[in-house]
Amino acid sequence: FEQRGLLHVHLLVDGREVHVIVVHLGLIHASRERQVQRLGHHIAREVPADAPLIVAGDFNDCGAQLLQPMATLGLSTFDGFHLPTFPSRLPMLELDRIYVRGMQARSAHVPRGRAWSRMSDHLPLIAELEF
Repeated sequence: FEQRGLLHVHLLVDGREVHVIVVHLGLIHASRERQVQRLGHHIAREVPADAPLIVAGDFNDCGAQLLQPMATLGLSTFDGFHLPTFPSRLPMLELDRIYVRGMQARSAHVPRGRAWSRMSDHLPLIAELEF
């Protein structure tokens, strides 16, 4: 499933179906809130309530104002990890996040270096998750 700003795939991990949704939210906070509401409708319609779920991407949420709206959807991000990804040459802002349901992070990191900063204006956010 794909619509503007959202990609939804299903993966089989250790015999369990995991839903992965990748998003790129807007720059204006009110727009991001509406996008999170639409995301919630999509999740309710397309993802079984007991299925593990990963929602990741560029949330453009440097003030972490979407933590509560995402928690309302049953999604949480990683506690205790400070993971700035933007701008890639000197990352200071945490615009990119990984939210999960039915999983937790074992580790998370942001690779650094010239090669990574040449690929995009955002650095990748890499996490090891477990059920």
